[in-house]
Amino acid sequence: MRDDRGQLHTIEGLAAAFIIIIVLSIVVQTTSVTPLSTSFTNQHVKLELQNMGNDILSTLDQTKLVNNSDPNVPSQLKKSIIDWSVYSYYDIYTWNNTTYVSATNASYAPLNTPLSSALTYAFANNGVAFNVEVSFPDKNGHVRLSKMIWNGDPSENSVTVSRLVVLHDGDNEIPVGDRYDNFMVLPDISPGTTLHNTAYVKLTMWVM
Repeated sequence: MRDDRGQLHTIEGLAAAFIIIIVLSIVVQTTSVTPLSTSFTNQHVKLELQNMGNDILSTLDQTKLVNNSDPNVPSQLKKSIIDWSVYSYYDIYTWNNTTYVSATNASYAPLNTPLSSALTYAFANNGVAFNVEVSFPDKNGHVRLSKMIWNGDPSENSVTVSRLVVLHDGDNEIPVGDRYDNFMVLPDISPGTTLHNTAYVKLTMWVM
């Protein structure tokens, strides 16, 4: 079931990644991230990482899926959260220099979302490590934290950026039904309304 769902989203993920690459190529080409040296102070590198992280999250949050003008279709950042929660069963994934593998079971389908594709393009081959965490309220009002991508403990020179994503019930976002309403991650906190939950996406980056 997990593999089948992953395959269903492969083509859509590749198409989304193509748009991301076009947009992020501009960001990467105008921002140089290098290891600390005599010509780059620690603060300068941290500022560059902060700018790139914010650009990635904001770009994905403002970009719709490929060839879709429907205003109800979620942004690529929102879709990344939905795909991870609903279709990848909110596993923890690690970058292995080739793809994102599940920390729970390596036989599971790799994580393939617009966000993971963007981070791969921007950071994976540029000496930058990164983690992605998602916090959200549960039905009792407690804030929960889940790791989406985890590549180890950040260094003391790490930088963190974040963005709030609002999720709704409906065919375009979270499918309506008890299975999704009672999810351990991103449960329906407002039954009877179109609001499903809110996700606080935190991206942490550091130079290796």
